[in-house]
Parts: sequence; structure tokens; C-alpha cells
Amino acid sequence: MTPPRRHAFAYWCRRQLHRDGESLWLVAAVLLGWAALLAALGGLAAHLLDTSWQPLVVLAALAYQLMWAAPAALLLLAVARRWRAGAAALLAVALGAAVQAPLYLGREAPNGAPLTVLQANLRIGSADSAALVRLVERRHVDVLATEELTPQERDRLLAAGLTRLLPYRFDAARPGDASGLAIWSSYPLSKKVSHDGFQNGVLSAQVSVHGRSISLFAVHLQPPYPFPPGEWITELDRLSGLLAAAKRDTGSVVVAGDFNATTDHAQFRSLLRDGYGDAAREIGAGYLPTYPADRWFPPVLAIDHVLTSGLAPTDVSTVALTGSDHRGLLVRLSV
Repeated sequence: MTPPRRHAFAYWCRRQLHRDGESLWLVAAVLLGWAALLAALGGLAAHLLDTSWQPLVVLAALAYQLMWAAPAALLLLAVARRWRAGAAALLAVALGAAVQAPLYLGREAPNGAPLTVLQANLRIGSADSAALVRLVERRHVDVLATEELTPQERDRLLAAGLTRLLPYRFDAARPGDASGLAIWSSYPLSKKVSHDGFQNGVLSAQVSVHGRSISLFAVHLQPPYPFPPGEWITELDRLSGLLAAAKRDTGSVVVAGDFNATTDHAQFRSLLRDGYGDAAREIGAGYLPTYPADRWFPPVLAIDHVLTSGLAPTDVSTVALTGSDHRGLLVRLSV
């Protein structure tokens, strides 16, 4: 006789106890194994599906971590001798490895003139300006993209001597919210444009490096949570159009910013086409989380990126931004 639905879980547990000779730890292994398998499958689904459904968009931000549950599921289900479920876990391991492998399988970059780019979200003007200037000097940064730049933070950066290192800038600082942006450069900037249609702003400019014209973008996209994800998707589509035009214009493009997206978001991966690549993925730097950087635990989400077209990254790493809730992303390029 089929038990009532409200008692189904308890009935299943009793069957497991009976089946395994009243071995409680085996029942625990089965339960934990199934939970881990479901987590891994959820991460895979969120990675693969291009959807605007907010719960799945949010889940995609954690897909990388969720996929790591697959090996645990395989181990637990194998120990509990659940071979069919174990086969599903093995498939989840294989699929997870396949979709995450591009993060670790980079290619060797050609030697060329160096260009160092730093991506920095300043947490609505809360970052330590003096520490940021020291970082720019110590790491020989040529181009700095800053988001959440307030006029007060800009003035502190100027007072700390940033223009001594990066004398040219395209400044769109905004008071009191996340929409302030700037591009700082050691090379003269031309064709400066503030693009419409973005809640937190997108700036672009051009520089000439060793006789080569390069388009620069500073980007801060609207997050898909807690806001409706439709605007985030629309902004990604608009940005894709801008990047296609920039590639036709100069052929060499650098896009630095807080995309509020990871490489597990199908919508973000749509930018990585027509010659564009994520710098960390291009050289196999792995998963580089940058947010949140102000908690007792390490950053979890890799939402800051530098995209390139026509330029080869040679090194990518995260760096501390004192006072910010993001880590910076430091990228060295070969021009």
C-alpha cells in the first residue's frame, strides 16, 4: 500500500534502514549524496540555460561552487552502493568538468609591448584612495577603470597623486550612488563617449599605444538581483552592440568593469564571441572571485571582468582594494 504523501519521506527512510541492516550512517550518506547531486545538477542547469527567470539567474552566479558538489555526491553514493544514482553523479562530474575546463585551459600569449589594466569597483567612494594610488604605482598600471566613483573619491584620488601616474582621464563621477565611472590613462584619450541606456553607466575612449589604436570601455551593469533581471539582459545586449562597433572601428578593444555576471551566465558568455575573450579564461587563470571582499569569508562571485579583442592577455590576478567590497582585477596585455 502506498503511504500518504506527507509520510513518504519517513517511509523512504525506514526502507533505507531496513535495506541496509539498520545502518544509520548509510542512510545519511544516501541523503547527503542525493542532496549534493541535486545541487550539482542545479548548477549545471543554471549554467546551460539562457533564461530571465530570476531564481535561475541567481543560481547561475553560484553554479561554479554548486558543480563541486558532484564529486562529493559520487563518493557518497558509491559508498552507499547506490549505483544508478552514482552513475548520474559520475555524469554530473563529467559535465561539470567539461563546462568549467575553459577556465583552466588557456593559451600561450605572444610577446609584445606590455599594457597593464586595473579594474576597480570603489564601493560608492569608500575605497582607500591612497592605497589605490600606491597599487597603481607599484603594479605599473597604464589604464585604470573605476566604478562607483563619487566626486569626493575622485578628489581624494587627485590629492593622492593619481594624475602623476595616469595624467589623462574621462571622468563621470556621480554623488551618492553606484553610477559614477572613470577611465584613467597614461596615454592621451580621444573620442570620449558616455553611452546612453545603462543604469550605472558605460564609458568609452580611445588611446594610441605604440602606434596602435585601442578602444577602452569602463562598464558597470545593473545587477539581476534584487532588481528584475530584464534590465541586466537588455544592458548586456546593448553592450554587445557597442563592442561589435568598437571592434569594427579599431580592431583592438579592452572592456573592464563590474558586469554583475559570472562566466556561468549564458547571457554573459554571449559577449565572448566575434573575437572577444575573457582575459582570465583566455590564459587559463581559473575562477577568480572578486565579490564580496568585505566579509569574514573569501570572495565567492567572479563578477568583475576584463574582456579583450585583438590583444593577448599574459597575466591575470586579483588584488586587494582597501575599503571596497570588491577585489580588483589586474590584467597584463601584450599589444
